Amino acid sequence: MVQKKSHTLPIQLMELEEGNYHILIETGFKNNQKGKWVIDTGASKTVFDVHQTDHYQLVTNIYTDVQSAGIGETHIETQTGILPIIKMGNLELRDWPVAIIDLQHINELYQQFTNETIVGLLGSDFLVQHQAKIDYKKLVLTFYF
Repeated sequence: MVQKKSHTLPIQLMELEEGNYHILIETGFKNNQKGKWVIDTGASKTVFDVHQTDHYQLVTNIYTDVQSAGIGETHIETQTGILPIIKMGNLELRDWPVAIIDLQHINELYQQFTNETIVGLLGSDFLVQHQAKIDYKKLVLTFYF
């Protein structure tokens, strides 16, 4: 049995309104560009913003049954893609499959309260597969590969 290694990333606890928190992590892309993700334990799949075209490639047949909807929303147009390179701390992920959706509504919300731009939502597919743990006291996300 192969022993998995743990990886720890700092998280940012963002209070958008009083008592309304989002958890953010920062990842790297090629050319040392950075991107902020919301850790979304309620999202079944990890999604990436369709407007971040420098960082993904569209593909077919990754998820044959992906349908996206937010709370109170109807169907959201969804495509499938691959993120060729994502850097999470000292860990580099290659060819990471994601659902591609328009995150404009989330970024409009963020612009009301912060200067952050969100590139994606880190969903339960990643969190469960990698046994992720959020430590609110230490403000870190620990996961295993």
